[in-house]
Amino acid sequence: MREKIDFVITYVDGNDPEWLAERNKYLFGVDKLTDTIERYRNWENLQYWFRGIEKFAPFVNKIHFITSSRVPEWLNMNNPKLNVVRHSDYIPEEYLPTFSSIPIELNLHRLEDLRRKFCII
Repeated sequence: MREKIDFVITYVDGNDPEWLAERNKYLFGVDKLTDTIERYRNWENLQYWFRGIEKFAPFVNKIHFITSSRVPEWLNMNNPKLNVVRHSDYIPEEYLPTFSSIPIELNLHRLEDLRRKFCII
């Protein structure tokens, strides 16, 4: 039997008007060449990823879905393997808001119930 692992997926809805407004408040001084909207594009394929995990990865213990924006409407919030985590749930307040994956990932050790073995998606 395989040892169970957790998956950690970071998500942002680049079309969420509330998230866009918050992000735009902090854009001054940001390198516009590296911080383009394509980085936050919704490829409309995440639901297939979840289906694939459910069907082909029984060794997944929990999926920690990290976001500061809305969650997709189709996401089954009642799935026992899903743990929706807001940035404010685990990142210290003095580092928020953040629009960079670096502080998001550097604080993963603060996630409750994160297994020792996990994979960042």
